Amino acid sequence: MPRPRVKDEDRKRVARACDTCKRRKEKCDGQQPCLLCKRRCRETECVFTEAYSKRGSQRQGSTASSHPITLKDALNESNDAEIAIESLLTLSGSRSAPKSPQYDRDPDALISRAPVPKLARLLRDGRGKFIFVGDSSNLAFVQNIRRLVKAEIGECQLTSDPLRHAMCEVIPPHKAPTPAQSQHPKPSLAEAQDLIKHYLLASSGVIDLFDPDDISQHLCAWTQDPTAETDFNSSIYYLVMAIGALTRDATDLDQAEFYFSRGREIGVSSFLEDPSVLTIQAYALITFYMLSAVRRNGAFMLLGIAVRAAYALGLHRSDISNLFEPRERLARERVWKSLRVLDLYMSGSLGRPPATSEVDGGSVSWNRSTRDYEDIQMNGRNTSATLRICFIFERILNEVYCRREVSVQLVESISRQYRDWTMQLPAGLQADSLDQKGGSTAPTLRQTLGIAHLKGAYYWSIILLTRPFLIFKVSSKIKGRSEDEDSAGNSVTMTLSEACIDAALRSIEIATDIVHTPGVPKRLFMITNSTFISAMVIGFAIFGDFDKSFPLLSSITQAEAILTIMAKDDMSARRHYEITSYLRLAAIEHIRRRDQMQMQRRRQDIHNIFGDPINKTNGAGSSKATSGNQTPSQISAPEVAPNHNSTTALFDATEESGDSAPPWQLRFDMPAESRGPVLTTSGVLAYNGEESADPIPPLPRTDFGQMPEADYLSPDGSGIPSLPSYTEEFPLFSLMTEFDQLQDPFSMVRS
Repeated sequence: MPRPRVKDEDRKRVARACDTCKRRKEKCDGQQPCLLCKRRCRETECVFTEAYSKRGSQRQGSTASSHPITLKDALNESNDAEIAIESLLTLSGSRSAPKSPQYDRDPDALISRAPVPKLARLLRDGRGKFIFVGDSSNLAFVQNIRRLVKAEIGECQLTSDPLRHAMCEVIPPHKAPTPAQSQHPKPSLAEAQDLIKHYLLASSGVIDLFDPDDISQHLCAWTQDPTAETDFNSSIYYLVMAIGALTRDATDLDQAEFYFSRGREIGVSSFLEDPSVLTIQAYALITFYMLSAVRRNGAFMLLGIAVRAAYALGLHRSDISNLFEPRERLARERVWKSLRVLDLYMSGSLGRPPATSEVDGGSVSWNRSTRDYEDIQMNGRNTSATLRICFIFERILNEVYCRREVSVQLVESISRQYRDWTMQLPAGLQADSLDQKGGSTAPTLRQTLGIAHLKGAYYWSIILLTRPFLIFKVSSKIKGRSEDEDSAGNSVTMTLSEACIDAALRSIEIATDIVHTPGVPKRLFMITNSTFISAMVIGFAIFGDFDKSFPLLSSITQAEAILTIMAKDDMSARRHYEITSYLRLAAIEHIRRRDQMQMQRRRQDIHNIFGDPINKTNGAGSSKATSGNQTPSQISAPEVAPNHNSTTALFDATEESGDSAPPWQLRFDMPAESRGPVLTTSGVLAYNGEESADPIPPLPRTDFGQMPEADYLSPDGSGIPSLPSYTEEFPLFSLMTEFDQLQDPFSMVRS
């Protein structure tokens, strides 16, 4: 029997769709121009054609099992190739926010939960293949910035960047070893010692696979032994020297690539099917080298081999490692810690799910009834500051970016771990061998770099956690939504947004100190990453007018200077510098337009009071003479901006009502107590009566020591309000801006 007819008020689909939405297989709202064309700034291309179909005759006899349209078909069918490629590069699971019967029944449900689109993003790598990057990735954040910048100031270098859909990757050249390398593959003793020194500097705070004294002693002995060439340890030694040569100087790239190729060849032939600690160490070194050489996709793939080998050996379980003798146990813990750092770095920067976890690993307990990370118990090897910050990263990636929503309650829960981490930082640095030894006047360069990497990871995690709140505030500012400044929700949102900005500013300060320190390695991919993501946060915050409270312009210029120094040897830093410079120019343009608009508004207010002789003179020769009894607002009405303030609106309302009262009567004809202060010509307050003896009365002093009421603070003193009414109704924020959502979330309620 046929399906019953759906009522018009219950119909979910529109009667017609524009040609662009038909071609891109997207849901159109039926308006002209439609919502999707408005968001792409293609209002002129929003055309409705009856029975629009270029391949309709071919589809009439087709069945439901017809072949899907490929990228080539889309390019041939569309007149605009950019639309087709953008459709592929910004995939959507449902092309709309996920619907729920709860939203259809109860409109108030949108207050406590914001719909999040099912978005994925593909970029082209160096070989032209499509590579996935997720929501937490730097490039996904940059794409969101581009869309918001385009909505605010229009097209610019940032939004029209020809490489905006590409991922910066280095393709190494295939060079045969020189005769000298083939005959004498090992370096001299002095050369080996220098390469080890640069390896230890570059890896400090990132990977901690070996004891520094042990690796130096064994590698130097290996260089003097002509028989040890292809044994199991040779792979490790070649990879260590490859990292040292890569980070030492740009002129050593060929030598670094030779050592890397030789070490990888020995490692793959010896360790591929034999899971051991040596296997994991070799693949961890390969991953570190490829990250330093800007070959992130290959590093991500090869790290998976190391992680699976670690799980096969039980390195993820601290209770298993405790069964071994102290030396072996320490080696296993070093390897696991190094894998955690590499895995979570790549997961955060590329937006891909982490491969390692501390949950159910013997060192972290969790609430199994609610299936979340509450009631965390840190014990055992998690005294390491590096492992503890890695676990915070794991929570952020799993609970925020995998679920694609964040609440203040979750931020408060994770903030407890941050406070514990900072309180236990001295003990954590000692566990990671990054503390300053007794009797030393200053930390060594290796310890300085290790602490810089650790603090950079700390501030980067704060940026990832609070970035959705900053996106919400800036997007609200750009879209011109009015907000209640006194509401508790808005106050906390502002605080978390400012925390994101402050973390970015502090990351820039750390990177500045590092790049100007003598003897620092040339390639530090974690410093480059933290500088770039901090620059993006700082530049993006300018569009929310946070530059009135923070020194954002000078800080983004400082980030450019850092990336300029690192771009001499690092191609990713070169690309990051280009994006940062584009964003800085866009931010300067936003500030120029904002200041110009504010100046016009202030000037209009002045003209409304005192008149505008310049405009009156220019209008004297017009075909329509200006009457002398017109108010200033009537004379300068054509110059008023569309979003003029309440003062000009008051004058306009007066004119429409036919009241010809001059503006000074409207402005100043008020009760005496409401006219404001009376000033003397010297600018001091003037009083009549007995109080005139003191021309400048003392201003009320603000008690800065007064603390807010304890009832409005969380019990643990985090400063985040925890009122029952607030915590239950505060909305969850989407990780994507509203410009990414291809359907207005409130249209689901009306439909």
